Amino acid sequence: MSFLTILGTAAVVSAAIFMELIACLAFPVESGTEWLLLLLLVPLVLAAIPLLLLRACAGDSLFSDTPKGRHWAEFGFAFFATGIIGVPSLLLLRGLIRWEAFALALGGLALPAITAALSRVCQRADSDPFSYR
Repeated sequence: MSFLTILGTAAVVSAAIFMELIACLAFPVESGTEWLLLLLLVPLVLAAIPLLLLRACAGDSLFSDTPKGRHWAEFGFAFFATGIIGVPSLLLLRGLIRWEAFALALGGLALPAITAALSRVCQRADSDPFSYR
C-alpha cells in the first residue's frame, strides 16, 4: 500500500465519522437524544473486521466454496451493513431524529462505500480494461 492510499483511506473514514458527529449534534429533535446516532459508529468501525476476513479468505473465484471463513465474513458484513442502515431508519420512524440527520447519517455511511467502489473500478481499469473481475 502506498502512502497516498493510506492517507486517502484515513481521510474518507475521518470524513464519515465527522458527518456522523454533525448529524448527532446539529439536528437534535429534543434534548437528550443527540447521542442516539453515535450508535452507528460501533458497526461502522466493526464492519472492517469481516471485510479483512473476507480479503484473507477469498479464493480465486468469487463463487468458490473452498474457504469456509469467507462465508462467515460475508455474513458478518451483511449483519453490520443491515445495522448501519437499519438504526437510522428506525430512529427516524420513531421520531427520535429529523430528516436532515437521517440524510447526513446515511451520506456519511455512503461515503466510504462509494470510495471503495470507485477505487475498485480504478484498480480494474489499470490492470485490464477487458476484465470482468
